[in-house]
Amino acid sequence: MTRRDQCGSQRSRRRTATVWLLASALLAGAPSALALSEQEQRNRILFETREQEARFAAHGYLYGDAALDAYLQSVMDRLYPEKQGTYRVHAYRNNEFNAFAVATGNVYVHVGALLRLRNEAELASVLGHEGGHLVGDHMYKGTVNAKSIGRLGTALSIGITAIIGIDPFIGAIASYSTMAGFSRDFEREADRTGFERMVAAGYDPRAAAPVFDRMARELTARKVKQGPYFFADHPKLLERVKNFTEFAATAGSGELRRDAYLAATQPARVAALESIHERKDGPALIALLEDEGQTAEFAPAGEFLLGEGYRLRAAEGDEDRALSHYDRSIAAQPDYAPAYAVRGRILAHRGERGRALEDLERYVALAPAAREAPFARQTIERLKKETNP
Repeated sequence: MTRRDQCGSQRSRRRTATVWLLASALLAGAPSALALSEQEQRNRILFETREQEARFAAHGYLYGDAALDAYLQSVMDRLYPEKQGTYRVHAYRNNEFNAFAVATGNVYVHVGALLRLRNEAELASVLGHEGGHLVGDHMYKGTVNAKSIGRLGTALSIGITAIIGIDPFIGAIASYSTMAGFSRDFEREADRTGFERMVAAGYDPRAAAPVFDRMARELTARKVKQGPYFFADHPKLLERVKNFTEFAATAGSGELRRDAYLAATQPARVAALESIHERKDGPALIALLEDEGQTAEFAPAGEFLLGEGYRLRAAEGDEDRALSHYDRSIAAQPDYAPAYAVRGRILAHRGERGRALEDLERYVALAPAAREAPFARQTIERLKKETNP
């Protein structure tokens, strides 16, 4: 094992220990909450929540874009105008689809959720749901409920298993947030409250169901059975699609506000997509980009990243699929350098030296200082020698 690997392993062990210590502290103290008065219980929940919020804020887990937070806040204020200054929304630095509320009135929206949503009405359906938990006082009711306390270990282990090494402090706050896994009655109540707020605020009521339908398809494509989401498994997802479709059937029309949404969230959405590419998650890239129109939404990188999704997945036929998307990327954006680099490498591997040389030389001309440029130059020299021995 290299020194770098050893350091990484040590950091991982420290993160694991931190989460389990925090989780154990919460679990050890949970049953005693039943002996406290209601106000003492509330004070305890607020104290623990604020402690953990301060920890993950201090460790850089908040996305930290004031303009983006202000936009998210404007949507929440439109949904819950009487709670302005009480319900506060923050973008959270995580690429999975999640949003969660805590007892302090804070709501955290993963940038991964923003990546997957298509318009402001869909965002309103997510924020409306989280606000519904706050209005319903579910953090308190769920935490002091005996059955909920019995579920704390399960909820925390799910969160830790899914996000260890990424969000080490979320595991400790999970039991006091909407990630705890509330009863279906609470979830249905939050859905209904959020939907009613969404309609009252003038959003298109038909925008809610596609959010959950899209997520179900993504989980299937990625072979993810469950995650630390407020709608983690397929039965809940499909039930919500059905419920929101029925809700919308008797509602009127409303706004989608797609342009406003994209203008406010696009930098964060692009950053999340690029981060998924950096972690080499091909199935996620495919799930996010293969729907019609999605690659154009992320131009100039969209077609290239979908090609990368297929290349990284590497199933039968995926290399040909990847090449077709690199071709489309170059046809649409002739000066987009990364597509030439990857296409050139694949063509070189296939023995198509002439085309590979053209692509790699074009790449070096477009991006002479890029990180991959020295490797491209080496390949160019090798191909030239092989072509003219």
